[in-house]
Amino acid sequence: MKKLILSGLLAVFVATTALGNTTTPTIEPIRRMSSPEIRETIAKPTTYIFEGIKGRELTLSLWAGSLTAELFSPSGQRLGIIQTEVSQWVGVLPESGLYRVRITPKKQTTSFVLERDFKAIWSYKPDRKLPMARGAKDTSIELKLSAYEIQPLTIQAKVGQTMTVTAKDVDVAIESPSGELLDQGNGEALAKLPQSGVYRILIVASKSIQTSVKVTLR
Repeated sequence: MKKLILSGLLAVFVATTALGNTTTPTIEPIRRMSSPEIRETIAKPTTYIFEGIKGRELTLSLWAGSLTAELFSPSGQRLGIIQTEVSQWVGVLPESGLYRVRITPKKQTTSFVLERDFKAIWSYKPDRKLPMARGAKDTSIELKLSAYEIQPLTIQAKVGQTMTVTAKDVDVAIESPSGELLDQGNGEALAKLPQSGVYRILIVASKSIQTSVKVTLR
């Protein structure tokens, strides 16, 4: 009986000790990188988040500090590590969403400067011929474009005509058959045509968009 009581007391003591030694998990701070440059001093691993768009080129630079920075994509893929020896990461973002930079100090506290710089990588879609009925003076087309895409449209026109191109929330430009840029603007371009031939209209999207393009020849 005494052995059973002692065994029970020992079990309670061990369980109580184990509970008493349980430590609360450390929660790492998460902060939004709301500006292209941050200057901070940290004493524990900290994660900084920012929005990224698929296809954009990112340069992530780390200045000063004794630390390691890891860049993660929205899906959790580790894209690179930045340390004092390699102070920059340059690459094309593989997807759109929230990117994370986890900074881990190598000493108790460290001060650092983290900079991000986006550069867009533009892509051209194949030329697309605009439909124009015989005798008609205007035509229109619906386009669906991804961010940083350029859609060239082609149309036959005559010297002396005036071409007007309108489209919402995109940049537009008119090129002559010889490649001369005649006019460009946000949402509208207008030009007196200097020669007969196939003209090129460039529709430039800086974000994913669906838009209607109208072209008028007078």
